[in-house]
Amino acid sequence: MKILSIDAWASPLGGWDWNDWFHVGDIDKEDFEKLKTNRQYIKWFRDNEYITKESIGKVGIYDDQHNVVLVQRKDGMPLFAIEYGCEY
Repeated sequence: MKILSIDAWASPLGGWDWNDWFHVGDIDKEDFEKLKTNRQYIKWFRDNEYITKESIGKVGIYDDQHNVVLVQRKDGMPLFAIEYGCEY
């Protein structure tokens, strides 16, 4: 499954619009299916060096039913995503 780096714009209606995204890595389906909680997703992103320890307490997870999206907690800006919708 693809790991995407997200370039997003703040929407005038609130939230974020994905302007563009870039394929920056992959995760095996089997490894993805082992991740069950938001904390496990965040740990995976950190362990795989998409984010640093400085992100502790500053990121969250949002599932849009096609992607598991790593977002900034302060404003919900998307940072990275695991695109799983094509697999199921």
